[in-house]
Amino acid sequence: MSERMPTSVVLALVGVWFQVIAGVFGAFAMLSLLSGRLDHGQDVQNAGLVRGLIVVSLVVTAVLAVSGILASKRFRWTRIVILAAEAVAVLDSLIGLVDGGGILMLVKLVLALTIGAVLLTDKGLDWFDR
Repeated sequence: MSERMPTSVVLALVGVWFQVIAGVFGAFAMLSLLSGRLDHGQDVQNAGLVRGLIVVSLVVTAVLAVSGILASKRFRWTRIVILAAEAVAVLDSLIGLVDGGGILMLVKLVLALTIGAVLLTDKGLDWFDR
């Protein structure tokens, strides 16, 4: 019989999946906006850098999705990868808040801190024990 995942860990993983969906949507929305501007001859500063950051965002999102899928296997490295992604999200959110990002950056910050806090509890540590 398999052990049930603690409710707090389940809720943290729901947050991870929300981040994955938002990351995919955000990356494709940014790519669409960038392509639209370039297709209409508008000047876009650092277009190559923006495209590169979109690709990096999609790679991080993919890694987070794989970690979310493998969370049920209880691998210790899965928790570490998720915590690293949340640390990056916290830094990104703080930079966004300083840059005037508003309520979306605040939501992203709270979500990342909450997921990280849950995974650092005893229940989070115990779940990812392999």
